[in-house]
Amino acid sequence: MPTRKRHDLIDEATRAHQVELEIWDAAALALHLADYDLFYLAVQYLHLPSDLTPPRPDGAGELPDWYVEARRRWQANDEPARTLGDLVDLRGPLRHATFHEEARADLPEWIGHTRALLTAAAGEHTALRARYEIVVATLRGLGDMRPTDQLARDFFDTVTVNDTLTDPGILEDAVVLLGYGFGALVRRLTALTVEDLCSWQHLLADKIDRLLAAEPPPNAMAHLLAMRARLALHADMTTADLESVPEDLPTVAEVTASVREAVEAGEPIPALHSEPPLTDLDTGMRILLRLGHHLDNAPLFPIEHTADLFDYLTPLLVGHPLYREVRDLLDQATDRVTGQSARGERAQSRGHALIKSGRIPQALQEIHEAKANWLRGDTLEGGLIMLLLCARLYSELGLPIAAKQYALAAATAAKSSLALELNRFVPRGIILAAQYDRQAGNWITATRLFCIGLMAQNAYCDEPYHNERYPYVWDMMGNQALTLRVADAVRPGVVPLLRTITAPAGIDTIIDEMLATTADVPTASGEAYAEEADAHGVGRPFSDAGPTRCYAWNALGVDWEITCPNDRLSVLAAERYTAALQVFLGELAVADPLFLPGRLSVEIRADATLPHDLPAVCDQSTDRDTNRWRLRLPTTAPADLETEPSRLLTALVKVVLSQSLLSDEAFMNLVEQALADGLWHKLFVGRPYDELADFLRADDYKTMAVLADPAVGASTPRSPAKSAALPARTGPGPGYEHETALNTVRNRYANLLPIVRYTLPRLAADPGFRCMAMRLRREGWRDWHLLTAIANAIGNHRAHEQGLRPSPGDSPEHLARILAAMQAPERPDDPPVPAEAFTEHALRSHLSVAAVSTAHGFGLSIRPGPLDSQALLSVLGERYGYWTDDIEHTDPFGWSIAQDDTI
Repeated sequence: MPTRKRHDLIDEATRAHQVELEIWDAAALALHLADYDLFYLAVQYLHLPSDLTPPRPDGAGELPDWYVEARRRWQANDEPARTLGDLVDLRGPLRHATFHEEARADLPEWIGHTRALLTAAAGEHTALRARYEIVVATLRGLGDMRPTDQLARDFFDTVTVNDTLTDPGILEDAVVLLGYGFGALVRRLTALTVEDLCSWQHLLADKIDRLLAAEPPPNAMAHLLAMRARLALHADMTTADLESVPEDLPTVAEVTASVREAVEAGEPIPALHSEPPLTDLDTGMRILLRLGHHLDNAPLFPIEHTADLFDYLTPLLVGHPLYREVRDLLDQATDRVTGQSARGERAQSRGHALIKSGRIPQALQEIHEAKANWLRGDTLEGGLIMLLLCARLYSELGLPIAAKQYALAAATAAKSSLALELNRFVPRGIILAAQYDRQAGNWITATRLFCIGLMAQNAYCDEPYHNERYPYVWDMMGNQALTLRVADAVRPGVVPLLRTITAPAGIDTIIDEMLATTADVPTASGEAYAEEADAHGVGRPFSDAGPTRCYAWNALGVDWEITCPNDRLSVLAAERYTAALQVFLGELAVADPLFLPGRLSVEIRADATLPHDLPAVCDQSTDRDTNRWRLRLPTTAPADLETEPSRLLTALVKVVLSQSLLSDEAFMNLVEQALADGLWHKLFVGRPYDELADFLRADDYKTMAVLADPAVGASTPRSPAKSAALPARTGPGPGYEHETALNTVRNRYANLLPIVRYTLPRLAADPGFRCMAMRLRREGWRDWHLLTAIANAIGNHRAHEQGLRPSPGDSPEHLARILAAMQAPERPDDPPVPAEAFTEHALRSHLSVAAVSTAHGFGLSIRPGPLDSQALLSVLGERYGYWTDDIEHTDPFGWSIAQDDTI
């Protein structure tokens, strides 16, 4: 249009009609649509290719690095997107372009990617979520819902009619999209009718009511209650006069901004002063009250959005009789979350500082605190990260089944969340659990778990095999190659089973390529692999093959071993107990349980007849080398989740206490302190272990159980790890005070010399005895050790000569007579004790017996059964100064230094 004519028309409109007219011709439109910020309109409506987008002008808003990287990656991606993982990856930049002006020019391109994904979507759930994202992005980003009305209709028709679609996440999308639909309706941005939207609203409410009546799990229950309340508290659009709504109604973005500003300023919310009324105020308030009372049972439910909605609607709710009670319940919940979030941040900071300083047990305590405070709906991502960090720390401490429990707990919690972006934690948790299973020696089980994790990886993650984004996949892939290499060398009969497991995952080509790089490297023997595993403190290869499973590790100076039949119920019960035991040991590591060094072995069987309301059946049979226990545990976790940790802890304490030198009271004080520090939430992580770990079928266990070859390294005794990740405590033991110990030594010299005063000169004159005594002195024996052993030899001989022999069930009077005979001062006319009573073997034996009395003197407890006296002497020496404490004294044997040097 000529410029003169355009100006004449503008002047005529102003003069004759008092209208300000602005005329845009094709050239002007083209010029403005070529602007960077408006070019998306040309792409959307004129179908220009997005690669013609003009360069960003100087001064335009900065795009975040992650967004630029995502745009580059999606523009370069030739593979069609189709999985939920692809949609999760796409959703981030799509929403950023929707809600941020500086990225708005990219929005049509992102919508195009999402439409392509919808066309190729793998499954109804993915398709529904893609429809939701397209509708929201088109409405909020491009300002018009009409191009996606049919997608919205398809979404609601599917969700409301299909009774199998009960995923709370999809129902949440439906409630949100319904709100967007009503907003578009009043702004005349959709062709959907009020009848359409209100019908879907009622159908959604009916469906949620049916799901609530079925008593879903606690967190799902909370989500459903919140959604049902929002539907009831939505404006009743059937009474709205849509014709009277002004055309210049603020946009959704503008309304949202004004609401936030009003709330932050403490001012009334303008939008809530208008009609229409709420759909069902009474139902909405009753549902909120029910939700408020339920929140303690649903820690993973995010309360913030519901509390914000309540605050926004306060002017309309304040007059209701339930207002104050609902308000107080929601305030208590939000205060709890806010306080826990702050505590979690402080605990995380302390935990990371302790990790850097190498104090892993102490760091674990802080990370547990952060986990407990963050494992809530509003801070769930932080809680999941802390769960996985707990798992890593347990693994570093050589406690792999506890690590497995925590990794699986992270996967399970992520799966229960409505937030799609948290789905990435599902495969990560499962694959890390496979790593920890392999660390425990369960190489076949780890292979199965790895392949299950890869299925989740393909479903929930875009570019699922990207080595930089998902290093855990390739860490386990390398270990899987090593599993096949070792199997081929020492257990070739297992190779076909491993190949059968990995084939459906489609990783055999990758594994074979890895194996090809080591084809010329010689393999080791089964014994060598077993010794290497022992040295590194991990389970021996293929410990899950054969009729009996074995879990072995070293912690706090004790070699722990759990065995069980290789069937599904027994393995789940054994791992439930093992995970709890390892968590308990991690807790005791920051205390001082004073374990007697040695070996503790627990044989576990699942008993379907054992009631859940009774403690586990425990039987002990101790020999000199091993503290043995047999346990019968329930086959599954009880329905009442609150009772399981206490039943499990009872069985733990009974077994672990038997290895401690602490008194019952002192040990239970440690347990009480652990409980005060949160032992319950450490033993029980969201769901019972049997639910977390029940991935394999009963037939899978049978397949492993029939593998009849001897265990790898069966002929090789287990050797201790080169450096225990969780070593025994060092330093003075409980009840030890150096000055008190020296006084005890002083009293020993005073009390022992009268008992040996006539025998001692005879022994000192015996060259053979003198030679032996010098040898014991060089080993570390103090003179009071020699005097103690000699006095015991004399006392035992004297009691034997008097016919005083101890036996079970002796009366206190009889025991008193024996003690009096042993401690009586030696008289000159007492018959000499034969020389064979003072051999080296006899003296060592008498000192070992006397060590029990020494332990009692420190307040320690020696529990019934055979005792490893050398283990007791090592504890007394390392923790109680037994081999170092002495006083200045005269040589009781009268040997000169010259004599000492020549002997």
